[in-house]
Amino acid sequence: MGKPLDEEYRVGQVVVSKSGKDAGHRYVIVGFRGGNRLALADAAKFNVDRPKSKNPKHVMPTKCVISEVIACVEAGKNINRGELCHFLESGSGEPKRRGRAANGE
Repeated sequence: MGKPLDEEYRVGQVVVSKSGKDAGHRYVIVGFRGGNRLALADAAKFNVDRPKSKNPKHVMPTKCVISEVIACVEAGKNINRGELCHFLESGSGEPKRRGRAANGE
């Protein structure tokens, strides 16, 4: 059996979906669900109070950890979409891309 989720992943860590219809989409970990599920938020559809549940096998962790998200989650404070979008953009070093890139990639 592998390591517990909270040893491999941490709240505030940015992950990228590797599979499913959201492949390539960036999320931030806002908690852990029973068993082996991550609770993920993004700036579009899922927030801290209504996170997406995803199998950790289907995400790729990054080295980016957003300290503002950790502080909000620990304080039990919800993060509005604008703040979360800002945190994801500033935390990754590159703007969040939606849909197809302008150069057709």
